[in-house]
Amino acid sequence: MERKRLLFVVLVTVLMGARCGRRSTRVELPSLEIPVSCASEIRLLECDARVNPPKCKKARVKYRRGCEEIVVGRK
Repeated sequence: MERKRLLFVVLVTVLMGARCGRRSTRVELPSLEIPVSCASEIRLLECDARVNPPKCKKARVKYRRGCEEIVVGRK
């Protein structure tokens, strides 16, 4: 009986530790602000064209190097 209890405590401790570890490894990446004059191509992906303007989940932007500006703390 005591062995099962010890095994249960160890298992719960390991599972809780693994769960907390995943949260702490999340990295927040900075945003980049690119002036429209620097963009050479903008591709909108996974768009709902039933609404005007279309709502898109993703966008890919090709731009000329050196035009990006890192913006920290603004969403």
